[in-house]
Amino acid sequence: MLRSLIAAVTLGALAPLVALAQTPAAPPMPADSKPADTKAAPPRAYIPGLEQFMNVILTEHNKLWFAGRAGNWPLAAYELGEIKEVMSDVQELVPVFKSLPLADMMDAVIVKEIADLEKAIDAKDARQFAAGFDRLTAACNACHQGTENGFIVIKRPTRSLFTNQDYRPHDRPRRTR
Repeated sequence: MLRSLIAAVTLGALAPLVALAQTPAAPPMPADSKPADTKAAPPRAYIPGLEQFMNVILTEHNKLWFAGRAGNWPLAAYELGEIKEVMSDVQELVPVFKSLPLADMMDAVIVKEIADLEKAIDAKDARQFAAGFDRLTAACNACHQGTENGFIVIKRPTRSLFTNQDYRPHDRPRRTR
């Protein structure tokens, strides 16, 4: 039994090498051809589009709401920090959108709301948090209007996107059964 198990594991580990050995080699180059240019352009770095950034913010917006609603202030602070980080990335990597100064618009529309929300989280004030969250949400929608994306309307979430995350405060890690 043990030998069969060892043989199966060994064969499984060697299978990619066997497949590689069986792959035909590249055909030889004709004598009159030149080798390919080895100075190819480096690959272009991928920069997500604005929609990808906004989808991350929307995810963090959802998690922020449920963390604050549960009174998990460290998690709420973390999620708000994630929103700030992604917004900073947007301002750096997508400063102009539809010929509009998106980076400046975000500063003008959202910075105060984030500062107010930080104060509510620091104060562990659920009512102030809910009001601040609603003002942040309204500011996001105002930015959507200003960029001719008024068809994108966000709101307070009614359920978590992540049913596998416990938003309740925890003093120590809980064991899973």
